[in-house]
Amino acid sequence: MEQPGNGDDWVALTAEALPVAAAHDWVGRPWCGAEVVFTGTVRDHADGRSGVTSLDYEAYTEEVEPRLARLAAAARSQWPGLGRIVLWHRTGQMAVGEASVVVAVSAPHRGEAFDAARWAIDTLKESIPIWKHETWQDGAGWGTGARHITEVGS
Repeated sequence: MEQPGNGDDWVALTAEALPVAAAHDWVGRPWCGAEVVFTGTVRDHADGRSGVTSLDYEAYTEEVEPRLARLAAAARSQWPGLGRIVLWHRTGQMAVGEASVVVAVSAPHRGEAFDAARWAIDTLKESIPIWKHETWQDGAGWGTGARHITEVGS
């Protein structure tokens, strides 16, 4: 994934493997004493479904990055002291253990970094048009946690 040319927000939707270490390295700023990196990985089960072997993520591609950018801006309005923000999501098929989403935040202090990162991943799940299709030992189907997409901040 190509790093942004300027600015302190790096948002991306990609079919490539997510370089988690690169997210950590990029968010660091000299005036930030806290860096929080959340990585969501494919697990071997889902609600009522054991033996999950893979997930396949689909997205409304044209909407994802603009919505991620609005999410980053909303985080900055709630926590004005944030350093850098990474919001990445992957599409395509992923095996158990692979990263599907990365949220990384830097801030001067740990409290605001943890709060902003938690808010960002929770809001991303609610407001970004990405859907997962699960394959498990007895079948395949759309993820059971689907909900209506909301606008950031609503």
